Amino acid sequence: MAPVHVRRLLLAASLLVVTGCGGGDDFSGKADAPKDYATYRGDGVSIAYPDGWQVARRQDKDGGSIVRITPRDQKTTPYGLILLAASPNAEKRFANAVKGRRAVMKQVSKAEIDSDEKVDVPGAKEAHRLTATVPPGAGTDPVEIKSASLDVLRDNGDTLTVVVAAPQRDGDDKLDPEAVVGSVRLSGASS
Repeated sequence: MAPVHVRRLLLAASLLVVTGCGGGDDFSGKADAPKDYATYRGDGVSIAYPDGWQVARRQDKDGGSIVRITPRDQKTTPYGLILLAASPNAEKRFANAVKGRRAVMKQVSKAEIDSDEKVDVPGAKEAHRLTATVPPGAGTDPVEIKSASLDVLRDNGDTLTVVVAAPQRDGDDKLDPEAVVGSVRLSGASS
């Protein structure tokens, strides 16, 4: 079983995966990835992540998937985390998932919601962008975590949730949650 600090970070990120998003990003056209970032392409999406990070993907029996992108050095916890969760035919669960994830974030992680807005994403019926701050908790070096997420209900009824959690530690990997979420582009969406 994972240490408490890793479980807490995963819970916080997972909670982000269950809700919505906010912000003023333009999710059309070509995404601008920050310097020293790579691009993940799969699951009907492209997204920027820090170059050199490891990508692990798990396919579910129902056709859904979870992609977990993490730094190679995980000695100091909490560490940065990018999660993508794709679910087929999940339109009926979308609104409750968005609402439920926010409630759990506030109650379990004691997160402060910084922004929570609907956004326009080409290829989506509905999308929400959320930014939040989670106070220091467990780990080898407990620090505040800034997070950004994007919940998308695609035109075809599938859902995609992107969560980025970045510990606010001097000298840590320069994971920029808002830049990562801003880099999201749906495959097949018109630009």
